[in-house]
Amino acid sequence: MKNKLIAIFTLCIATFACAQSVPTIGKYAPREHRGFYNSTSFGTAYNWFYNSLDDTGKYNDRQRHDVEYYEFSGGSFALGEFKFGVAIADLVAFHTVFNVGFFMGTVDYFNERYHERCTEVGCINVPEIENVDIPTSNDAYNFRTYFGFGATFYPIRDKNSPMNGFFVGGSLGYTLFVAVINGGHDSATGNGGFGFELETGKEWWINDHYAIGFGIGFAHSSLVWETVKSHRSDNVLSLSFRMTRG
Repeated sequence: MKNKLIAIFTLCIATFACAQSVPTIGKYAPREHRGFYNSTSFGTAYNWFYNSLDDTGKYNDRQRHDVEYYEFSGGSFALGEFKFGVAIADLVAFHTVFNVGFFMGTVDYFNERYHERCTEVGCINVPEIENVDIPTSNDAYNFRTYFGFGATFYPIRDKNSPMNGFFVGGSLGYTLFVAVINGGHDSATGNGGFGFELETGKEWWINDHYAIGFGIGFAHSSLVWETVKSHRSDNVLSLSFRMTRG
């Protein structure tokens, strides 16, 4: 009986000691991700999209298609991203994501016009040769923004590990962009759609509250406004430098 009481007393003391040395899920601890979370990053990125405008309508009882295609590629040294949320247990942070970028590049334009001709056997697409625009390639400036919700994970909690501060994250959200075209048949093209972002990188604590680091990211969105299947995607590959609090 005496040995059991000693064992219970020892267990209670150990539990109390652990409770004092290990912070709770939301309790602040230096150089750990707990409580309020904010991460701000700026960097460089490469953006490419395949956009289209499908203007389909009836013409003399036939289905007539007029499709415009836009293929953009360009770079940016002005990509900024802001995350606000809450970090839990020095393991995961749940947050909003907002980023904005200004890209300079070129956009290739071409179009197709065709109508459906139906017989007893079936329907075929007949291209129209007249009134088809000449393909062009022009300078363009793309303004792109993204808003979403996501999470960032810090799987290495050992502060003595050289991999402490390694992170991987992702989010789901909505993208909008408008590309202003310098010359060509149209002055601008734009679209929007749902997509995702993925990021991985490394941070180093510079004091008890702030860490700096870098991240490599990839974003993809499926465009939804009057597009055709072959041209309805937007992509970004980025390298950013970040400062994180909490």
